[in-house]
Parts: sequence; C-alpha cells; structure tokens
Amino acid sequence: METYNSTSVLTITMTSREIADLVEKRHSDVKRTIDMLVARGTILKPQIAFLEEISNLGLPIKREIYVFDHAHKRDSFIVVAQLSPEFTAKLVDRWQELEAAAASTLQQPSIQSDAYTLPYQPAIEIQIAELAMRTLKMSDTSKIRMLALLCETKGSKSNFLPDYVDESLVRAITPLLKEIGHPLGSQVAKKVNPALEAMGILQHLSRKGRNNEIKWFWNLTDEGLQYGRNETSPNNPRETQPLFFVERFPELLKRLEAYIDSNALPGTNSQ
Repeated sequence: METYNSTSVLTITMTSREIADLVEKRHSDVKRTIDMLVARGTILKPQIAFLEEISNLGLPIKREIYVFDHAHKRDSFIVVAQLSPEFTAKLVDRWQELEAAAASTLQQPSIQSDAYTLPYQPAIEIQIAELAMRTLKMSDTSKIRMLALLCETKGSKSNFLPDYVDESLVRAITPLLKEIGHPLGSQVAKKVNPALEAMGILQHLSRKGRNNEIKWFWNLTDEGLQYGRNETSPNNPRETQPLFFVERFPELLKRLEAYIDSNALPGTNSQ
C-alpha cells in the first residue's frame, strides 16, 4: 500500500480572514500588514481568492482575501508576529487543528497508509522558538537559554549548546544612572523610558497574562540594539528586559539628555 503525504493529498490553507479573526484585528489591517511584508521581501505574496459576504444593505459582495497554503505556513507566523506577537500560539493551534483534521482524513480506509505519521509537533515548536527570537530580538545568551529549555521539556540533551557566549557587559539603565548620581536615575519609568521610546531606542510590547489581562514590557528596537541587548526577563520568559552596554552608555546618555533638553517646556528644568 502506498504511503501518502498530507500536503500531497489534501490542501491545508489559512486565509487572511481567519488570521484577522484569530488576532482580533480588522481584515483590512491584516491585508495591509501582508502587503507591507511582501513589499519588504520578508514573505512571498500569498494567493488571492474572493469570499462572498452579505453587506450591511443585505446585498452579496465579494471580498478579496489572501490564502496561505501549507508550504507557506511560516509566512503566516511572520504576519501574526508583526500584528500581535501574543497571538502566535493561537495561530499555531489553528494550524495543528487543520493538520490533525488532514491526518484523520488520510487515515480513512480508502487512503490509509501502513505506517502514517504526522511529525509536525517538534518542527512547529522550533519555529515558535525561532519566531520569538526574531520578534523579540533576543540576545545570544537568551537564545541559548530558550533552546536549553526546549530541550529540557522534550527530554533531549542540551550539552551540545555552549555554556556561555562572549557578550559585552550590560546593565539595567536605572543602576547605570544611579551609579553616576544622575537625577534621571529616579525618573526612569516617568521620563527616561518614554524618551527612549520617542527616540526609537525602545518599543513597548505586550502579552496576555494568566487572566487574559494585558502585560506590557520594554524591548530594544533594531536601532536600540547598538546600545544594548534584549534579555529574557527573570520574572517571565515570555518577556524581555533591555540591558545596556556599559561601554556605550555614555554615548546613549548624551543623546538622551539632548533629547530631553530639546523637548523640555520653556522655563522648566529638564532635570
């Protein structure tokens, strides 16, 4: 009896409409994000299809949607990471539902193979880890920590991973400021972080907590990575915390002071 592959027998797809429902975004916003990623060359342009819907006037209209096939599943992960990183797990769950349904269909008597397996689980978990590393711009140390944890959860050995990487000395910004007696050391949350965000050094990311509440955390942008690196938070591995290079901190501090001074109200003291 022949052995069948799921993607060769059944077509598994994910549409931009389904993605919009999963991440709780407008479909137009999802399409706009896809177009932007295609223009950047980050993902390939997905197939176009048309979905018939009923308008508010009760008339049938056709909506253009994008369709990701199984071969381009990774592109759909990138789209969701761009829109809402915290919803990536929901997308993975949806793909698994589709793949499991395909496997169930293949195991019907008419096309059942002698030894059919669907080994998608480990691959998806690795893809999630890689996606998190890219999205959160993790440091090499944090990447190794995440890979070691993945090996541990799967009962695999992680002794092939290095014990450490040669990275520059980093510290949190509050102790760096307080060590030199800078007045901004007591205004990190109120003034420093918002200023660094406005400068394009930091960005605010979010995740869902255990009770579905939104948890916010700071993350260094691509520009900010010249001044530090993102480490996984000791409080929660799903968050990062920005740590700054000790050697380059004086340069960043000059930029920070200049920005705060230039944006201070006339007649006020920026300190």
